[in-house]
Amino acid sequence: MFDYDRFEQLRRSKGITKKFIAQSLGRSATLCQDWKQHKSQPSPDQLRQVAEILGTSPDYLMGETEEPAPAAGDELTQMLTALRENEDMRMLFSLAKDASPEDLRQAVKIIKALRGND
Repeated sequence: MFDYDRFEQLRRSKGITKKFIAQSLGRSATLCQDWKQHKSQPSPDQLRQVAEILGTSPDYLMGETEEPAPAAGDELTQMLTALRENEDMRMLFSLAKDASPEDLRQAVKIIKALRGND
């Protein structure tokens, strides 16, 4: 069973908002509240994504291991680290966090064009 307390502890320690988690999963902001109140559980795919965001394993979030160690070379963990440590990345995220999916697709096209990666 999903261990909400472990999820909450990791989320807070990494400074990741519930809104960010829900948006990353394409869900409403009430998603985490539903987990807390045991109204729902993360699907296996959601669990995997949340574990990646938090830099841990699905097994840890399910209470099946005591080791919260992240997967080595986790791409999302690397992106979150860059977001925390790089001012330009923070600015880009700040501008994009409330953008629509279409806005984000357009931004990606622009960045690829600027890089010559059409």
